[in-house]
Amino acid sequence: MTKEMELGNFQKSVDSDEIKTMAFEIIGEPVKAVSRICEQWGEAEDEVREYDVYVIETDAGKYTLKKTGSKEAQIYAQYLSKGEFHVPQYVGMRQAEDADWICMKYVEGNDMRDMTDETTEKAAETLSKIQSYFWTPSMDKAPENEVEQRFVEYWKRVLRRASSVADDPILRKAYQMFLDRQLICPCTMSNGDFLQWNVIYDGENVVMIDWGFGGMMPYSLDIARFLAHATETRSTFPFYMNDAQKELFLDRMYEALKTKISREQFNLDVKLATLNEYIEFVEAEEDEDGWYLEHAQALAEELLNL
Repeated sequence: MTKEMELGNFQKSVDSDEIKTMAFEIIGEPVKAVSRICEQWGEAEDEVREYDVYVIETDAGKYTLKKTGSKEAQIYAQYLSKGEFHVPQYVGMRQAEDADWICMKYVEGNDMRDMTDETTEKAAETLSKIQSYFWTPSMDKAPENEVEQRFVEYWKRVLRRASSVADDPILRKAYQMFLDRQLICPCTMSNGDFLQWNVIYDGENVVMIDWGFGGMMPYSLDIARFLAHATETRSTFPFYMNDAQKELFLDRMYEALKTKISREQFNLDVKLATLNEYIEFVEAEEDEDGWYLEHAQALAEELLNL
């Protein structure tokens, strides 16, 4: 009889002089222990991912050391360090031959696969504070750096995505509404992968982690991604969030934004971005039971009848 594996993240102790040396160079403290972040994604023993993310223990505390690109390091060092945001505290970075390594204070807590009313409100508080600080009416100037260049990459990607619905007249028309809005939609610092496993509730605040896909993009993208894949039946990802909590999240987001657009436009922006989320999974052929296509078609009909 096969033992059922417990799905989710776990840490595996490792002994790496390279990681210890790099951590010491950034933190400036002797390293006592190192563990690697892993994920059991399937029920078989070999269905495990090992990430280039390490938990570093010192006498002064715990840190996270992560292999990444220069953009994520720039986001932490030049953007997220500007305000008192609920993100990991940036410590420093080191450049290696193939990538950059960044170090942050370790955040104790659990991800938010099981939303509550309390964590819903706190998630909105965390996201709205970042969005308000970096709010930009539109990206109508030449990108100055890699973080702002993210919008250009994103725009190319959604234009390619449009071809995946070209043969469906309803989806094509609704997705064109989404595309038209992106060029004039307010932008802000976006996580780019704002899902419930990329946030940690530390018992007091919801902390946004993993900014590897981040950059300046339309504000509605993070909001839609957080809502689109959470269901009461866990139909897509293993995220639980009921409809009342989704409405609560939207209400708190809108109330907290310092720069106001109309509530009607806000709701429309989120719906358009949600359509993009659904079509992303249809395009990627990650819709085995047709859930995303069914919801994309229903939402497209709604958008065209507004």
